[in-house]
Amino acid sequence: MRDFDPVVTLATQRLALAGDEPTRLFHGRGHCFEGYADITVDWFAPYLLVSSYGDDVAGARRLATRLAAAVPEQRGVCLQARDGRQTRTEIVSGQVPDRHVVCERGLNYLVQMTRNQNVGLFLDIAPMRAWLRDQAAGRRVLNLFAFTCAFSVAAVAGGAKLVVNNDMARRTLEWGRENHVLNDHDLSRVRMLPQDLFKSWRKIVLFGPYDLVILDPPTNQRGSFTADKHYGQMLKRLPEFAAPGAQILACLNSPFLNQDFLGEQMARWCPACRPVASMLPSPDFPDRYPDRGLKISLFRYSP
Repeated sequence: MRDFDPVVTLATQRLALAGDEPTRLFHGRGHCFEGYADITVDWFAPYLLVSSYGDDVAGARRLATRLAAAVPEQRGVCLQARDGRQTRTEIVSGQVPDRHVVCERGLNYLVQMTRNQNVGLFLDIAPMRAWLRDQAAGRRVLNLFAFTCAFSVAAVAGGAKLVVNNDMARRTLEWGRENHVLNDHDLSRVRMLPQDLFKSWRKIVLFGPYDLVILDPPTNQRGSFTADKHYGQMLKRLPEFAAPGAQILACLNSPFLNQDFLGEQMARWCPACRPVASMLPSPDFPDRYPDRGLKISLFRYSP
């Protein structure tokens, strides 16, 4: 039976610093804590989410129970047992609503901890939302693979002139629209394109050219996108809709493709995009093997 004392200790210490901000309290997936690579703990105030990626679901349940006792601020603890694409969710303590609104740096986002494997807000990329908010004023922004439009919310909050969100899942774009409504945003500055990206380039081009382009695809979206096969096919279209001088924020979260992948793909498929900087994900996601974690690169389109 595993001793979860280190997890509880670190999670409660991190919580004291987090306040009400959505925060990863423990990131075992980065292999920085020996024996806990299957465990993560997230805080969506006032609720805790424990995720188990291994076979010891009973152990994760014990951890969730211990955290319920150790964190008086919580009102409920949810456990996700994840097995590939399959996820079983249970409420271990208190009550956890199906729908809950969290506030990150003054912006509201809907999360769904009991219904979805991905709750609706990726915490590892929080620094990029803050960066985008600072960069967006007066700019036209394209958000590819928009999911629930968290980037779009940050861009509009930062004064973007227009944000175009593309994702093949209409349901998640509707979720994204709700995120904008939660922040009282002017929806005339937001466009939703619920289509397969590789079948909708005409509409993408129609709303351009864009001053800032966000590329945040899944590693492997069954039947539609595989990073090593399709990332370059996306990059080669950039000259069709990127304005001269446009910033290109490219993200990749694949354990199988290393830090050089984004630069190599850009050099091959869109050499007019010059590398500017590699950017770091949230420090709440330490990773012993950075090549396996989230990679973020910033480019500038200079035709």
